[in-house]
Amino acid sequence: MSLEYESTRFTEGLNLIKKTVFGTENIVFHRREILHALPPFSCLNDDQKRAELDYKVLELFTYAAYKVITIVIDKKALLEKYSKWQHDPYHYCMMCLMERYVQFLQRTGQHGDVLAESREKRDNKRLADSYQYTYKRGTFRNVISAAIIQRHLPTQIKLARKKENVAGLQLADLMANPCCRDLICRHTKQPMTADFGAKIMGILYRNKYRRSSSGKIDEFGTKWLP
Repeated sequence: MSLEYESTRFTEGLNLIKKTVFGTENIVFHRREILHALPPFSCLNDDQKRAELDYKVLELFTYAAYKVITIVIDKKALLEKYSKWQHDPYHYCMMCLMERYVQFLQRTGQHGDVLAESREKRDNKRLADSYQYTYKRGTFRNVISAAIIQRHLPTQIKLARKKENVAGLQLADLMANPCCRDLICRHTKQPMTADFGAKIMGILYRNKYRRSSSGKIDEFGTKWLP
């Protein structure tokens, strides 16, 4: 998502939903709290309020300007497949995500930014280390060289706490679980039973997932590891 767009039109759109449904812009959307109607989302125990929020969020997901890349890693299967694997699975997942993101930036002739939600100190360090590992070395088998990565991405990954109310991070938070569940269901050949999550995935597969020039999404917008 364009940084300018995120900080203006997208933030305005998200704030309008918050103001309309909850009466204030000063709340941060978090999937778990919304799902269980926990404070400050207690009004979602009312079915009408829940339906109103669902409709407006799906509308925002449909018409906002963004692209999505989802990587899911089965760490147990990774260790079984590569018993002598030398890299941290976290590095591998981050590398595959950066690889596809840089390919997208190459194709569109853009320079990208990388922002993640800040968590515990140890998790933040692990995330930053994973980013630096790929930034300085390139991706596996040099599919994307370090020089190309450094041409398109910033030196350091940025982190922001949930309380900072970053609209783009809230978009990612709302769709991360459905994206993950979708790939798990596809991999295990099981139906996706969550109705709202399935609606989100329908939007992403129609026109939000990154895809090849021929329209292929698998390996371009989605990737199951290993």
